[in-house]
Amino acid sequence: MKRALLYLWRHPRRTGFLAFNLVVLAALFAWGFFTNDMSRQGIAGLPNVALGYTGMAIAVVVLIGGWVAWAVMVTRRHAHLAAIAERSAAPAPGDV
Repeated sequence: MKRALLYLWRHPRRTGFLAFNLVVLAALFAWGFFTNDMSRQGIAGLPNVALGYTGMAIAVVVLIGGWVAWAVMVTRRHAHLAAIAERSAAPAPGDV
């Protein structure tokens, strides 16, 4: 457990991304629990339902955007590391 916490401490972007995902998932579950009884409120609960759906739609879009941004970051990092490795590699025998 200590190694896992040290790993997350050394990589704050990963820790932040993990925390962001947990917060959004907790918000989605809380919204589902909160809106479970909205149908019993009738027309008076309609603004709450509309606000909840709008908020959760925004949360899902932000979550998808976070995953896309993370994928772009990882892809660029791997491409950058591969380019560095290729430039610093010693030429093979016979290559001039």
